[in-house]
Amino acid sequence: MWDFAAGSWSRWASVTEPQPSQAAQLRRMTVHVPADYSEHLRRFARELCARHRAEPAQTAVKWQALSPSAELMVSPERSARRAVRDTGVPGGDRFRWTVAMLGQLDPVAEGRAESRAEARSLAEAAVAAFFAEPSDGGSAGDG
Repeated sequence: MWDFAAGSWSRWASVTEPQPSQAAQLRRMTVHVPADYSEHLRRFARELCARHRAEPAQTAVKWQALSPSAELMVSPERSARRAVRDTGVPGGDRFRWTVAMLGQLDPVAEGRAESRAEARSLAEAAVAAFFAEPSDGGSAGDG
């Protein structure tokens, strides 16, 4: 429960499980708030629902650092995951990149590059090539 006085969540929130007819990403919640805030919370919830129906949130797709030597980019709309890892090996094999589809263990494309920027570029090109091919399971191959 959101504690308006303290400005934080309290441990008294109760969540009921969604009914089978509800979409998987929706959850029904019961929130206990002071009577003075209930109408404000209802209005806020209505505004959020209206905003969501009017313009769904856009997901910013960008490279995220996982560690000093690894980066990840996930494209939910394409269910694609790109990863770049610094192997520490000098030369053209230093950065290893892979492209995988979410839910699959094996990469659909992989390769090595001399720089992080080149590895990112090759991984992004591999995703574009993968989705440009017929949907018969073809992949972009090594780069």
